[in-house]
This record gives sequence, C-alpha cells and structure tokens, in this order.
Amino acid sequence: MSTVMASFCMSLDGFVARPDNSVGPLFDWYNGGDVEVPMVGYPITFHVAEASAGYLKRHLAQAGHGAFVCGRRVFDHTHGWGGNPPGGGRAFVVTHRPAPDWSAENLAPFTFCADVASAIERAKAAGDGNVGVSGPSIARQCLALGLLDELKIDLVPVFLGEGVRYFEHVDAGKAELERVEVVAGDGVTHLSYRVHYRS
Repeated sequence: MSTVMASFCMSLDGFVARPDNSVGPLFDWYNGGDVEVPMVGYPITFHVAEASAGYLKRHLAQAGHGAFVCGRRVFDHTHGWGGNPPGGGRAFVVTHRPAPDWSAENLAPFTFCADVASAIERAKAAGDGNVGVSGPSIARQCLALGLLDELKIDLVPVFLGEGVRYFEHVDAGKAELERVEVVAGDGVTHLSYRVHYRS
C-alpha cells in the first residue's frame, strides 16, 4: 500500500524556514552527534545522536525507492538539487511555469505538473508507491485534498520569530491525527502522526 508522507524540521513557533528560505538552526541536529546515517540515493551522511539515528534510519527506509513531490519554490531554492533529487528517485514539481533551460540530463529526474493531485498520482506510479512531499504549501494542499497519509515533524527547541510557517492558513478539512511515535533526541523531538479522514 502506498504512503504519502510529509516531513519537516520546525521551530517551536511553527516555522520551517526564515523569510529568505534559509533554515538557520533547524538542521543543526543533523550534525549534532556521532552516529553516521547516510541519506539514501544522495551523497550526504548525517551525524546524529543515537536516538535520532534510529528514527532517521526508519524514516529513510520507509521512504524506500519512492518518488518525491515538491513545489517550484523548493525546486528553485535548491537549484533542483543539481539534477539529483533527494532519495535518488524521480521528482515531480508542481508549477505553472515552464521547466528551466537545463540540459536534458539534469532535467531527466524531474516531471513538471500543473497541480498537486496529478503530481501525487504520477509520483505513486513512478516508484514503489511511497511518495515524499516537500514544501509546506504542497503538504497543506495534500492535507486539504485528503492525500496525505503521514506527517512527521522534527521539532527543534528554537524560536525563529518570522519566516515560512508550516501550517499557515491550513485547511485540514476532515483530517484527524493519530500519534504514532515520539522520539526525544538531542536538540530535537521527532513526532510522527498518521492522518485519518472523516467521511
């Protein structure tokens, strides 16, 4: 069974990025320990505390060989991850703008879609069915459409004060959250929820 999952690092006051889209201290826990955790399909190795390592390994294993959906804002901010999206699979970018003028090789892993629903549908068919969602706007749209199955928050004990809020003007509709897991790491608390939709 496929799983559509959103995962974000978030400050205590609800921000996932600063106004300039930088993450500041929200990612510090990725390099706050001694346990190495390589990111699947991407040349990055995290160094996290032991409690976070177990959580992160489970999260990466769950992502498997699925696809990835993001908005154009995330795509542009990361410069398309240099043509190598996280997880090493295919990525589906929700946008009304044309694809950038890149080489065919760098654009190969990306498909540009006009709306969230079609991006999720195509992403499910492209990998093993599991789909990662990136970008707060895309996650909120998935939640409103009843497409989001799991929500993970890495809660970092800092206040950013301003920036990009995760749940800004969220339309949860008929969504209800079931707590699945809470893991106390060093400098971060990992929260996992399963999303249920009332009929």
